Amino acid sequence: MVRQLAIIPVLAILAVLSGTPIAKVCALEDGRIGILYVGGIARSRPFWDMRHDPLFTINFVQATYRSSGASAPIQQVTGGEQVSRMVRLYMPRTYSQVTSGFDVIVLANANRFAVGPGNIEMLARAVREGGVGLFMSGGWESFGGHNHPSWGSTSIGKLLPTVDFEDSWVSHPRGGLKLVITDWDHEFIKSLPWEREKAHFMFDLHHNIVTAKEGSQVLAQVRYPAQDDPAMVTWELVGGNHVFALTGQTHIMAIGPWTYYLDFGANLMIYLDGRTVPQDIDLVHSLRATMQRTVIRRSLLMSLLEFCDSFGTNTDMIMLRITELNDQAAEARPLYLQLQFQETLDAYRIIEEGLESVERDAIRLKDRALLWVYIIEWLAVTGAAMICGSVLWSIMIRRRLYKDVMTTRLESWP
Repeated sequence: MVRQLAIIPVLAILAVLSGTPIAKVCALEDGRIGILYVGGIARSRPFWDMRHDPLFTINFVQATYRSSGASAPIQQVTGGEQVSRMVRLYMPRTYSQVTSGFDVIVLANANRFAVGPGNIEMLARAVREGGVGLFMSGGWESFGGHNHPSWGSTSIGKLLPTVDFEDSWVSHPRGGLKLVITDWDHEFIKSLPWEREKAHFMFDLHHNIVTAKEGSQVLAQVRYPAQDDPAMVTWELVGGNHVFALTGQTHIMAIGPWTYYLDFGANLMIYLDGRTVPQDIDLVHSLRATMQRTVIRRSLLMSLLEFCDSFGTNTDMIMLRITELNDQAAEARPLYLQLQFQETLDAYRIIEEGLESVERDAIRLKDRALLWVYIIEWLAVTGAAMICGSVLWSIMIRRRLYKDVMTTRLESWP
């Protein structure tokens, strides 16, 4: 059984007493979802990979004192003063900057001392009054922390659907921390194929120990001998915005890897933004994979053309065709932002076909650009070999540089 605390959400009481409604805002006019990621950048997957998804715009703020020790990207700094400087540089400075630029705040392995009391109050106000969604994932510096301060007494902690325990990080017994879904009807849970793959994190979910507040929804638990702990807990605030707590770390979903880790992050952000979470996982996953491939292939193609340019090759026609494909992608973007996935997938399949044709022509252009390089190198090597062979033949066989000399013999000793 999941332990429950009889705690009435503070926001509900304040809203009822004040009578002030909380309006949900759409921060970005073009329909994208703005995400403010605060915490450990090294443990930021799937959010790091979501940078290439046109539905999201993500701003990363390093606010962790823990060294990277995980998958890319590598964090820029590790020292306390350096981390504070990174927070000052990249954290929005005002409440209006948060609400006008971001729809969801992510706190992932964020140290409350690194974030700072002023920023904590600003972010909490954005959630409480500005209708911004909030997501906290687990880790040594999240929730109750592991040798790090708890978030429970902060204004952010009061918004969470969970109550922390001090210094509560469970990483044993190995292989015994099984993730069990308890609410299969929730729109976010239904949007992912949890049982399609035997992902590593499903059977070894290291996590913070928390309890669920009264009125929250426990979507999943961590089950191990003697007890169950909440793993995913959410609730809806008075203004209609959502708060979500994941007691495990998100980056471990990409270890193994789990094929749908990117869909986890994307669908969760859609849910926290208050939009309808897509339920056709095969269609949406195929679309996201296609868009990722398109971005990677276009990047590699541009690198190839830059290489050709270094040899003086005319790449104007290829660049013109790439511009046309970019325009097609820009035309398909509004469809994706409106969550019209099938129409977007059809458009991107046409773009992929165009990329294949451009790639073939670019490779032929590269081959032509390198043809004279190959010829010059062949002539240089062949010429050097002929010269060296002629010199060697002249010296060693014809002996043209040799001169006849008299020979003498030593007289025998008396």
